[in-house]
Amino acid sequence: MDVTALRMSTAEAIDGVATRPVLVEGSPPPCGRDLDLLAAPRDHAAISSWLHGAGFIRWGHTWARFGEPGVYGVELSSTERWQTSQADASSLFLDAEPIPGFRHLVLPSPAVVLLLAARGNVTRRGALTPKARSRVAGALTRDPHAWETALELAGPLGMTGAVELLQRTYRSSAPLSPSARVAGLASVLLKGGPISARTRVLLGARPRRLRPAVVSFSGLDGSGKSTQVTRLKSELSELGVASVDHWAGFKNAALLRMRFPILDRPSSAYAGAATERDQLIPHALHGSRVGTAAWGYVVVLFNCAHLWRFVLLRPRGTKLLVFDRFSPDTMVKLDLRFTRMRGIDITWQRKLFEVMSPKPDVGFLVDVSSEVAYGRRQEQTPQELADMAELYQEQVPRYRLHRLDGTLPADTLAHEIVTTVWRGLR
Repeated sequence: MDVTALRMSTAEAIDGVATRPVLVEGSPPPCGRDLDLLAAPRDHAAISSWLHGAGFIRWGHTWARFGEPGVYGVELSSTERWQTSQADASSLFLDAEPIPGFRHLVLPSPAVVLLLAARGNVTRRGALTPKARSRVAGALTRDPHAWETALELAGPLGMTGAVELLQRTYRSSAPLSPSARVAGLASVLLKGGPISARTRVLLGARPRRLRPAVVSFSGLDGSGKSTQVTRLKSELSELGVASVDHWAGFKNAALLRMRFPILDRPSSAYAGAATERDQLIPHALHGSRVGTAAWGYVVVLFNCAHLWRFVLLRPRGTKLLVFDRFSPDTMVKLDLRFTRMRGIDITWQRKLFEVMSPKPDVGFLVDVSSEVAYGRRQEQTPQELADMAELYQEQVPRYRLHRLDGTLPADTLAHEIVTTVWRGLR
């Protein structure tokens, strides 16, 4: 079975499960990379049950199927979130256009296309994507009077302000200013319709989460992390999930040492001696137990800030951050460089990092032996790799990492990873 056949067979099965019309919001099957559906509550439950039984995995409104012949998703929403005290949302199916070959899958009328776009416009806080703009233009081409019809349907649904905001956004040659968008969102609440419905529509503009979901890959150099980061991003892209990847290596606070060169003046204990520059501990703190402990806290805070900067300062619209190295790897480096290599006790610094550092929503340890890692990349000594391999095992319960056998074929690992990520992101 190829991807086109998978799309068609999925659509036909859903069409057979449904008992009433189901709106196809995007491209009709077998076109499009996914199937975007809006169904009445009873059909929503029946379709969800079929998708679960057919091996689709749910994240939010999206059901995804992984494996041969490829990735395929079904975006399934219920009209329940459209229902109000004045309307049961059946108006969304008025004048729907049949799709040849299907009994229940239908295309929305031009006016309903505008209603759907208006709700998405509110969710994006007044921003209109090129894809949504194209759909609005297509609806107006099919029916030049679609705005008037959409406003008639919008009143009982509490969508009048949302449709007017969409109209203003669509007709503007440039993106609306922040103040205009705020005013437009406020009008969603002030226009006609049941107050509970207007409030529910406006609440769609609130951020779903303060930060994107985070997936991290940890392990020794040469374990295959980078390969799996690339594979995961590619598969998520096919489902319309915008992701950004980062490499978040360990920071030794070198920037602070550059700004305060006094830190690298030899301490009295080393005065007059020709000492090699320590890449971790400033020379002025050598020989001082308090000084080295304090520097441990500085390094911890630098690394926390470094990781949080990646998490919080992300491109707009990013749903997922994928890290090649993250907090578990930094914890390993802290233990390796302070405790294993220099014999410095960092018990409290470690606890501080564990509390303050960002945690992955789904984390993986790509596990290979130190011998395998050294055979792949000779960038560290065998002893360093052996120490790190041991330290990585300690991070599995601490960060609830999923342990992966890094010696398995890349395709096998990729399938396990993407299904684990999709199940783990709630």
